[in-house]
Amino acid sequence: MNKTEALNAIRRAKSAHIKWRSFAQALIAGVPVTDDKVPKRHTDCDFGKWYYGDGNSSLGDLDSFRAIESPHEMLHAIYARIYSIYSGEGETWLQRFLSTKAKLEQRRQDNAKKLMEELIDVSESLLKSIEILEQEVHESKTIPD
Repeated sequence: MNKTEALNAIRRAKSAHIKWRSFAQALIAGVPVTDDKVPKRHTDCDFGKWYYGDGNSSLGDLDSFRAIESPHEMLHAIYARIYSIYSGEGETWLQRFLSTKAKLEQRRQDNAKKLMEELIDVSESLLKSIEILEQEVHESKTIPD
């Protein structure tokens, strides 16, 4: 893989992440989103498929590439927590029984919004890490032009 191909692949992966995040934000905003649009597992999203596939085979030896893994995994862990909030996981039967449906929904929404702020912060960190990777590939003397 030459620099141009590598940079194009990184940019496509970056776009895939931004798209994933927009679907997660839509879910929080109350827009119905199917599970295939926002996979919970970090290996199932388009970015993860690239990262653990072609990205790893061609760029896996770069420190900046390896630095992306942790925030990417963290994003999906946060999203899994958001998803569990909406599914009612962690709520006791007593909480459900004593709360009105509107109060339950409001509590879920409030908790999910807090987590979404965290997810956006981690996403911004990931995007900065991807920019560092782009710069490293661009300046690399070992990746052919």
